[in-house]
Amino acid sequence: MPPSRQQLLFAAEVLFLDFSADTPSNILVAHFSSSNEVVIQHAPILCPHPHTSRLSGLNAVRSYFDLIATTWLRSDMKVHMRTVVEPNQVAVNASVRWTWRSSGRSWTEDFLCTLEYDDSLKVVGMIVETNSAPGTCIMRAVDEDPLDSGERRMAPG
Repeated sequence: MPPSRQQLLFAAEVLFLDFSADTPSNILVAHFSSSNEVVIQHAPILCPHPHTSRLSGLNAVRSYFDLIATTWLRSDMKVHMRTVVEPNQVAVNASVRWTWRSSGRSWTEDFLCTLEYDDSLKVVGMIVETNSAPGTCIMRAVDEDPLDSGERRMAPG
């Protein structure tokens, strides 16, 4: 029997609560199906080839969450809306503040996350589309000093 609307919304809520709490990767991966092929994708919404950011399999999902945990700190996660959009699919409109661990520079990413669940309420698909500027997508972010991007100050001379 397919999950109910309330069960789908609750499953999405729990995943986002774990994600926003900096829960370790092995617990985040436990939200994903181990009996079906899983897919995760994270790209700007206007990316002409979002499939190039698509990762498949539980090892890829673990690597995605490990990359996030080792590269950035996340804070101020806000879920603005959760809704069931199709049977077994939940759309989550949210935002998160990312901070580079190496430099301390930070920014906010606004995104739409579409979660597809199997009948056991395990994620089989997670598609994250960044709604803010493409450079705010963590999979495209570059940690550079604004002064190194063409805005160098001239030394007095």
